[in-house]
Formats: sequence, C-alpha cells, structure tokens
Amino acid sequence: MATPSIDFRVPLHILVVTEDVLTSQLVERTLARGADVVTTAPDLSDGLAKAAAEIPDVVLVDLTLGNNAGLAIVHHLRALAPTAAIYALTSPSALAFGPQALALGASGVLVLPLSGDEILRTISAERTRHAHEAERVHLRKQALLVDQSRAFAETLASVASATSRREACERFALLLAQTGATQVVLYMPSADGSRQWMRVGRCGRVDTAPGFIAELDIFAWANTNDFEVFRFSLSRRSVCLALLHSEHRSQFDALRDVLALLGPQIATALCLASEREQSSRGAMKDPRTSAYTFAYFVDVTGREIDKARRYGRRFALATLGLELPPAIDEAPTADPGIQIAERILSSVRDTDVLARVDDAEFYLLLPETGGAGAHICRRRLLREFIGTGDSAESSKPEPSVAVGVATFPHDGLDLSQLLRIARHRAELSRRSPVRRLALNRFSLPEMLDSLLWRLDDASDGLGAEAPRLIELPMMDAIPLVTAVIKEACRGGETRIVASVHTGMSLGGAVRGYLDPDREILQVETVDLSAHANCRDLEVLVVFAEHGVYSLFGRSSGHSLKALHSADSMLADLLLQRLTDLSRTRVVD
Repeated sequence: MATPSIDFRVPLHILVVTEDVLTSQLVERTLARGADVVTTAPDLSDGLAKAAAEIPDVVLVDLTLGNNAGLAIVHHLRALAPTAAIYALTSPSALAFGPQALALGASGVLVLPLSGDEILRTISAERTRHAHEAERVHLRKQALLVDQSRAFAETLASVASATSRREACERFALLLAQTGATQVVLYMPSADGSRQWMRVGRCGRVDTAPGFIAELDIFAWANTNDFEVFRFSLSRRSVCLALLHSEHRSQFDALRDVLALLGPQIATALCLASEREQSSRGAMKDPRTSAYTFAYFVDVTGREIDKARRYGRRFALATLGLELPPAIDEAPTADPGIQIAERILSSVRDTDVLARVDDAEFYLLLPETGGAGAHICRRRLLREFIGTGDSAESSKPEPSVAVGVATFPHDGLDLSQLLRIARHRAELSRRSPVRRLALNRFSLPEMLDSLLWRLDDASDGLGAEAPRLIELPMMDAIPLVTAVIKEACRGGETRIVASVHTGMSLGGAVRGYLDPDREILQVETVDLSAHANCRDLEVLVVFAEHGVYSLFGRSSGHSLKALHSADSMLADLLLQRLTDLSRTRVVD
C-alpha cells in the first residue's frame, strides 16, 4: 500500500482579530495569491463569534483590544478552537503581555507593526505543521486499516472452506455483522448466466428482503430500505452483492475501507465455495437426510425445463418454508430436518425430487404435473403437517409449514422465476386469514361471520389474494360464475366444488354451464339443504392450472353478500368443510 507524499500546499483559514485596519489589510494582501481564507473581526465579541462558527486554523489576536482585554480572550479562543494556532499581536509598549499570552495558550508573539515576510513565515510554519499532522492522521488510519484487514482476512478462511456457497455466505454475513454491519443481505446469481439473483445469506432483521430478484431491483430495494450495496467481482464477473446497513457510522466507515481493500480476496473465497459445491454434485444427496442437495436440484430442474420446452410438457415446483417450534428447534442431538424430510417424502410420489436448501426450507420438483396436480400435492403436504382442518390438540408440538407452488410455463420459464413465484405464494399463505384468524377452528357459518367481522385484519398485507366483499343480485351472480369458469378453463384442467340447495344457487349455475364433451372440467357439488345452519350459504371453490378462486357468502334468495378471494389456504379450508358436510372426499 503506497503512502502518498506530504502535501505542503494545505489551505488554511486565518482569523485576524484587531481594530487596526492597516494590519488586517496587510494580512489579506500578503495571502491574497494563495488558497488561504482570511477573515477579519474588528472587536473581541465578533472575533469570538467567528471563531466559534468557522473553527479557524490560525488566529491573530491583538492583545491591546478593549484596553488590553485581548489578553483575557486568548484562553477563550483556545477553548473554541483547540487545534488552532493562536498568535498574540502586541505593540512594543505592551511587550509585557507577551509572556502572559504564552502562558494562556498562545503559540507565539508577533510585534506590531507586522511585515509581509513575518506573516508569510508564520503562516508557512503553520502550514507545515498542519501538513505533518494530516499525514500522521492518515498513517494512523492506514495502520488501523491494515490491522482490521489482517483480522478480517484471517476469518475469510472459514468462508473459503465452506462446502456450499449458501454456507459460505451465511458465514460471511455473520462476519460482516461482527465487524460493523447491523443488517446484512447477500445475493449471488441463481445460476450461471441467469439475470436473477438469489438471496443466499443474511443476518439481522431483514425478513422483507426478496428471495429472488433482478439485479437492478436489488439496488432499488437497497435504496428504499437504506442499505449500501457492495459488489464483489472476479475477472469482471460479479460474484456477490452485499447489502449492508448499520446504525454505527464510525464502525461502518472502517468496514467499508476493509471491504474495498479485500474485495478480490472475498470474491475468491466465495468462488472457492461455489466450485466446491459444483464438484460435490456427484454426491447428489444431503448427507443428513434423504433429500437431494440444492445443486443437484438445480441440475434436475434445468433438464426438466429443457424437456418441457422441447415437448410442450408441464411441471410444477413447490417450496416449503418451516417454522420449528421450540421443543423441536432446541433438541440437543437430533436434526429436525431428517424427520421433516421423511414426512415430506411420505406425502409425495417416488418420481418427485425433494431438495433441502437449509434447516427450514425445502424445494420439491413435481415432474409431469400441472397446476391441478400441484394443488393436490400442496393439500397433502399441509395435511401431513397441520392435520385435516379441525387440528385436534396434541401434546407434541408441530412445525408450521408454508407451501407455495408454481407451474411451468404459466408462472415462469426458468428456475429463478418459478422459485420466486412459489416463495411469494408460500409467504402469502403464511399471512393467510386462515392462520391469522384461526379459521380452522370454526364451522362454515362461523368462518363467514369471522371473515366479515374482521375483514380488514384478514386482508392486511395480502394484496390481490386478499378476500374482498361483493354484494349483488343472484341473477348477476350467474354471469359471474360463468366468467370464473371460462377464465379457469383457459389454462387447461379445472376442478370445481360448489354448494347446491333448493332454488337458485352457485352450484346450479355451475351445473348449467357443464358441457359433457369438456373433459378438462371436473365438477362436484355438495347439497347443503340438509344442514339447517348452512341452507343460506353459497360456496364456490375453483382449482385451475394457473391459480385458485373461492366465492363464499350468504344468499337471501334474491341477493348475494359474499367474499371472493384467490387465497389458496382459504380455498383448501372451504373444500375441507364441504368434504366434511358431504361425508365423502369430493376432491383428492
């Protein structure tokens, strides 16, 4: 690291406190050709005010001001500008005040009248002193940077020794948090040549950071949330983007310098972990569970995408995010992921590919599976972890699972897009009103009352998937049902479950639409007439290739007041309640 040469051309700020206009003008003329700034003050009060406001480098103060009151002001100037050099100006008849000024903190005494050479010599000496002090400060900072960089570089060995890039980034994020950053988010390219970046490490409360995101969107998100972005590159190839935030700016400034100095070494360490992960793909299996590794999952999904594009096939992808309860999370010996992986594998087909991403997240590839099949798989997984809907009390704590599915090509044409959509839907299911209002404890009428009573709470944070209230005549509900069925069938195979009862109903509208030649449409109806408290209820649940839809409300015979929603959790619960009432499984 080269040390810059000392710059002796440092501009200074000089404050002249004197009522002698000739002395002030002489100082200004003598220093006029340089970059120095000269400020004059004709009295002591003005001089103190300007010293406090501007913090000068050199102060020339006339001791004879205000009947020799200038002497008493020297120590006040020293308090206001502790780094300034204070020179006492005195007449030959007042030389006795010179030693007193030195005792009060003055740097020297100049006898009036001043000469130009004397001014230049004094200012030149102070300029040299400031240049040397600036160099000492610079060298101290460089020495501190070297010490911090050496300590940081020593810990990079743990990053480079990681067996996967996710593990490397988790270690790197922890290292950044220990050296000045309070919140850390790390992104790496989701795959070679992909424009999408995947979140692979984080530290601190950064739950809102997207899991998959385009590079330009990373900078937009960072700017909105007050994060600073650092890019680590190797051979002109971006390896990692680090988003850092800190409440302690002094520590963060030091960390910024360290990252700038060690950028190539950091990129190399992360590349080593990525190459180690790449070379270990032959193992395929996660050594702790029966699930595959994420690297193998990427390979298999890539091949599945190629086949789907070539032969016009479909497939689905699911993400499972788990929140482990304390009794499981704090188990001292057993890895909870082992049991969870086995439970997932028991609920899916042998041809499905399960990969463990980390302790609380799994990815599932469903080959040759469209949206309808993916919905069935999602319901099986939810039943495995949260029961059938009534959720009887159990002494054994269960993990909370959020499942999101995405299908090719409806939701995306590459892995990063599909994963982003699936994770987004999993997060929406985590915020579903079914969880938020504990609707699985209620019967159908109680569910509707709870949703209507707390509609704002149920809809908060869900966006387009939130339940929305509609009121319309039953005659207008028939065209609405027809439009929903047409939109659902646009994507392909569609399954519909609806309620029927005496008179006009949503189920009757669905039956009226049926076409015996339309093989892609599967309809089941549940008669609610036999259930006294459900006779006025109207329920429509649609599972299409590209999404779900539910319409749930009460009919007065002539009008309908209902909630319609694209929330998959609510659609599943409505389906379960209709199944319970019919005492038969209306849909798998």
